Amino acid sequence: MKNIKKLCLMAALGVMVTGGSLLPSTTAYAATTIPVTVGGSLEAAIANAKPGDTITISGTVTAGSITVPSGVTITGKTGKGKIDFSKTGKVNGKRGFVVNGTGSTIADLEIYNAGDNGIYVEGTKNFFTNLNVHNNNDAGVQLSNGASYNTLTGVNSHDNCDQYKTDKTKLGENADGFAIKLHSGVGNILTDCTAQGNSDDGYDLYAAHGAVKFTNCKAIKNGICNGIKGDGNGFKVGGIDNKTPGQPAHADALNHVLIGCTASGNTGAGFDRNNQTGVVTMTRCNSDNNLLGNYQFPATGTPSALGKTITFGTAIIDGCTSTGAGANKNNLSGAKVTNSPTVK
Repeated sequence: MKNIKKLCLMAALGVMVTGGSLLPSTTAYAATTIPVTVGGSLEAAIANAKPGDTITISGTVTAGSITVPSGVTITGKTGKGKIDFSKTGKVNGKRGFVVNGTGSTIADLEIYNAGDNGIYVEGTKNFFTNLNVHNNNDAGVQLSNGASYNTLTGVNSHDNCDQYKTDKTKLGENADGFAIKLHSGVGNILTDCTAQGNSDDGYDLYAAHGAVKFTNCKAIKNGICNGIKGDGNGFKVGGIDNKTPGQPAHADALNHVLIGCTASGNTGAGFDRNNQTGVVTMTRCNSDNNLLGNYQFPATGTPSALGKTITFGTAIIDGCTSTGAGANKNNLSGAKVTNSPTVK
């Protein structure tokens, strides 16, 4: 009897050492492709999707607000997919895509008519590629509240305009092309993205909590859309955080990086510090004909939220250009300019 018990114990140990299991084996989930065509329900496809699945959009699909599950890909078939988010409404409308999870991909789609943001992100390590985001009632794309390590490539966000607020004095002030603000996290990267013709800023980093890297991104003619006007800065790279509950207004020093970026024809400044206390580095950037100056990087300022004068980090402007009407309105007292003979 003792020998039998010993043999059983040895067998069990053998299973553990070799990574085996005494339980019946289970078959791994096989990822599937879920097609959605004109007249189909994106909501139903999302409800059935599991991590690893791909939802393909063909033609124009009308939808309400969609919360994207982690690990799911939503893509336009051969680049022809369109999502009309008009079901979200306009006044007090909802967002189009809401991405709170991890590892999702949205690609090759046209996204428009959302009552709020076209795409809103609080999640991490998601991918947004080759998108045409336009005519939404707030920022085309917004990353906030911890959104981190997200990658945006070839996203065009244009003609977004918050034009349906009941308070008519605040029309136009929130619809940026890209709003990476209000406690967005670290590691967000934008490459080959374009913000054009939005009612507020091209890129707004107000009260961000993590540095952003921009490569070959463009901000063109922002600040007016459908006759409604906002701030109109091309790249607004800062802002005093007075939105954190339980904390007094404070400056977060963030070292944003911009490489090969262009700001042109915006109604505000092309590249604007906006009270950023960190070291913003601009390399081979071009700024042309921005109404309130091509580069606004003063050495000190008195943010209204703080009520006192503070000294900013010294910006680095290397190998950049400044041309057109905005060239004579620059403030470079808080910048180190190198290899940039036209930036004065």
